[in-house]
Amino acid sequence: MKKIISTIIITSGFLFINSSLAGTNLAQKLSGRILLQVESRGEAWYINPADEKRYYLGRPADAFNLMTNLGVGIANNDLKKIPVGLIAYDDQDDDNDGLPNRLEAALGTDPEKTDTDNDGYADKNEIENNYNPLGTSSLGIDSDFAADNSGGIFLQTQNHGEAWYINPTDKKRYYLGRPADAFMIMRQLSLGISNQNLNKIQASIINYTNDDQANNNSSPITPPDDSNNQSENTDQIISGAASAIRANDKNAAVNYFIPEMRKAIEYTMDFLDDEGRLTLGNILSGAKLSNSTATKKTYSTEVYFSLGGYKVPINFYVKKQPDGSWLMANL
Repeated sequence: MKKIISTIIITSGFLFINSSLAGTNLAQKLSGRILLQVESRGEAWYINPADEKRYYLGRPADAFNLMTNLGVGIANNDLKKIPVGLIAYDDQDDDNDGLPNRLEAALGTDPEKTDTDNDGYADKNEIENNYNPLGTSSLGIDSDFAADNSGGIFLQTQNHGEAWYINPTDKKRYYLGRPADAFMIMRQLSLGISNQNLNKIQASIINYTNDDQANNNSSPITPPDDSNNQSENTDQIISGAASAIRANDKNAAVNYFIPEMRKAIEYTMDFLDDEGRLTLGNILSGAKLSNSTATKKTYSTEVYFSLGGYKVPINFYVKKQPDGSWLMANL
């Protein structure tokens, strides 16, 4: 089992740094990435492309403040050259089209219509395929411009200062509409890193004018507290279980699973070495909600087995319990 797990490369979601990246100029290789300390408590860091230093993101509000403070202004015409990326939002969505109202306001689409330009194609579908949801004109995507600004943070100077993060992996822009969005982007687009590799990158801080904001940088980021399993946010169940597994915290990990699974979870964590636990946690973090009912949520992902050269689909199930809580039913 250890041998198979160690050869897995995650094809979506959370990834981890392999030995080929652990060179002398690690900061340059990871420029613009969001990193999570997988050997600690999931502390998040942003590698600023401007100075190749790491900045602590802290709590959701701290991450939002820091990201916007490191942002640079951009005109709307230039911003439109970068395709829009989407994450699993949990914000208000009046038309239930998968685009929260806050994002639609930034994009200029109608939050009460699934098809703003009435062309027969839903706004989300057009955005995902790089078509214009506001008309028939071309979006004018410029892949070279997106690549040149990879990892940067832009602020829309011609609007209301909306902040966007350019993800180095897919060269798409992700909307930082509120602290919760910044936190979700940290979790869904981040890269796991060991303490040894993280220490190779020089740390820095933002000198805020507000002393309270500056003080927040010393506060450690903590995974969502779902130990009582009362939250109906199943995304937090998935991310919490993944964080506990990566941190080798059996006591925390078993609380995310149904009682019948808890012995198996303890055995699995004892059996795997550090690399195996890291990989297993990363697989879990990479799963996305693919099906939902009133009593069961299915999270799906694919893993690549390098020995056989093929992808294998994997499903995780989060089920509603008699007391109204949600718990994972398999691993």
